[in-house]
Amino acid sequence: MSGLPVDPMELDALASEYVLGTLDARMAKRVADALPSHVALAALVHDWEMRLAPLTDLAVPEAPPADLWNRIEQAISPVAVKPVVRPSRFRLLWQGWAIGATIVAAALAAVTVLPARTPPAMMTVLLSDANQTAWTAEVGRDGGIHLAALPAAGGAAVNTAPPDNKVLELWQLPPGATAPTSLGVVPRGQSQVTVARPAVAPVPGMLILISLEPSGGAPDGKPTGPVLFVGRLNPAGPAI
Repeated sequence: MSGLPVDPMELDALASEYVLGTLDARMAKRVADALPSHVALAALVHDWEMRLAPLTDLAVPEAPPADLWNRIEQAISPVAVKPVVRPSRFRLLWQGWAIGATIVAAALAAVTVLPARTPPAMMTVLLSDANQTAWTAEVGRDGGIHLAALPAAGGAAVNTAPPDNKVLELWQLPPGATAPTSLGVVPRGQSQVTVARPAVAPVPGMLILISLEPSGGAPDGKPTGPVLFVGRLNPAGPAI
């Protein structure tokens, strides 16, 4: 795990580059070797894979013209041009896929918005006190917060179900604040919940917390039980 960033924003950027395939071979191998034991990195890679999966539909495999490689060599070495063996069908298809993948990466860099899923404004991975990934929290462009339980990543999934006489309560703690603000109770048995535009607008650096509370939620608007999961919001990408 040596050489990987500790800062959440840098780790998220590394995961995105790994999924896009823009890392050099040495760094890509380092990330691949770390994935089985680095649960936070594995969760971020999984999230980026799910987020970018629809983009593969944009890359329609197409073989380049048969004389393309001859023309490229003529442009590079106009004096002495050797006959070029026509690439096999497999090679042509692979190169066509590579060209399509490059187009997809360029579209992503230009912040192309897919109708099926608008990229979040901010996001974080909520970790347990044992540094296990448990939830993701994403802030939409409308300011709403979407919470989703994470599937198992490199091991057993964290148990996010509270005891029968307890509930999970969601909180936000802006930078500089001395006490968190409740965002409501997570409905029992739900792996996803959305809070529409909370009173305190989410900002980068804001903590998202989940505590264990009595049935019905914290009675005085302040956490009374232990904080089970916590994450800090970071920008997920350029503003749209």
